[in-house]
Amino acid sequence: MAAYATVDDYEARAAVSLAGARRAQVEAYLADASALMRKHIPAGFTPDAETLVAICVAVVRRVIANPGGRRQRTIGQYSETLGEDGGLYLTDDEVDQLKPETLEDPGADAAYSLELRDDGLPGWSPGPPGWGHVGYARRPL
Repeated sequence: MAAYATVDDYEARAAVSLAGARRAQVEAYLADASALMRKHIPAGFTPDAETLVAICVAVVRRVIANPGGRRQRTIGQYSETLGEDGGLYLTDDEVDQLKPETLEDPGADAAYSLELRDDGLPGWSPGPPGWGHVGYARRPL
């Protein structure tokens, strides 16, 4: 399946111009992010296309900015604390945006009930009238 966002979408939002291996890497991450997002979208519901693009690009920007998922890094006297986890994941807010806002949404998953029917086993029939809840009796062969 196609990714929800393109490399051009990523470039526009990240204010970068990609070429070569980096462009291919972002394209692969966009496909990975889209697959991850599909797991959280309920059957029968289609989120807004712009929301899908925004979330997909945000996920990829996180993994590009911090691929190892580090919280802090230090080189000599220089230390940097990163504001968010890295890696390929969806935040709780992003997962919520992939779901319908309310249960009344016609595209939302709905609960339903089934009527069960038991006709008994082949060769068996309900007992004679007046037996009440005794059960089923075997028909003569």
